[in-house]
Amino acid sequence: MNLTALMPVRNEAWVLSYSARVALRWVDNLVILLHACTDGSERIATDLAKEFWPRVTLLHVDGEKWDEMAHRQMMLVAARDLKATHIAIVDADEVLTANLLDGGMREPTEGARGLPGFEGGFCSRTPQGSILQLPGYNLRNGLNRYHSNGMWSNRWFSLSFADSPRLHWRSDSFHHREPFIAGSKELLRPYRPIRQGDGGIMHLWGANERRLRAKHRAYKITEALRWPEKPRAEIETMYNWATSGSGPADCPAVWTFDKVPDSWRYPDLEGYLDLDAVPWQEAWCDRMIAEHGRERFAGLSVC
Repeated sequence: MNLTALMPVRNEAWVLSYSARVALRWVDNLVILLHACTDGSERIATDLAKEFWPRVTLLHVDGEKWDEMAHRQMMLVAARDLKATHIAIVDADEVLTANLLDGGMREPTEGARGLPGFEGGFCSRTPQGSILQLPGYNLRNGLNRYHSNGMWSNRWFSLSFADSPRLHWRSDSFHHREPFIAGSKELLRPYRPIRQGDGGIMHLWGANERRLRAKHRAYKITEALRWPEKPRAEIETMYNWATSGSGPADCPAVWTFDKVPDSWRYPDLEGYLDLDAVPWQEAWCDRMIAEHGRERFAGLSVC
């Protein structure tokens, strides 16, 4: 098995050195796509490529337009050039929980962990036509807790699949993690070998509240510019769910949280993480508003 991870990066200097080092503990190769980076991401990625040569491949996209599907397809092509048999999808603000490293992700190792029914080898055991999904934990206000109720809890993150020439990314979609199957409207079937609470993917999505709000402000502006006909109320509602208690009818009035177990964390790598770095989206949003005018974003809480 040649397991190659795809990691898109847009100004992720605050986390890149941390998440890449975690990924390199369980994948064979890592393809990093650097998109219009203006912070220290280029330098960090270059240093990683030297330190872990030849396991890290760098791609560059200079234009500011965010084309997520095209970027994911570029990384997939690069992984195939590396003779990848299996593809992992790892965003820069995500890390595998440490308790799954020993025999968890690659080949089965009998008795590797003490989880009920744990056989390990999740990637190699994922059936053809399926995608490995692990529990996803959205961290909030630090590395110590994650959402335990509401729409941000009990999530499943698609992580890896056995490659096939029929698989690809296409269209102008946002936030579409799974590849499409050529000639089919179906998606890969989910394969879920472990239970919620047994580990999985820690998403540093909300580990810093300022960054979370800046990120969703940028999403609103991007959608308003790209799809001006899209109802502003729809955009506003979608991205406000992350930062407020409002949302669907079943959204709880009060969020609750569970503690991140020590066995999930990487104390030796957390020095590579800078949660308090200034979010790049703040300056970018201010620039877009200055360039296009406040009236362009009327109805959105971005000004």
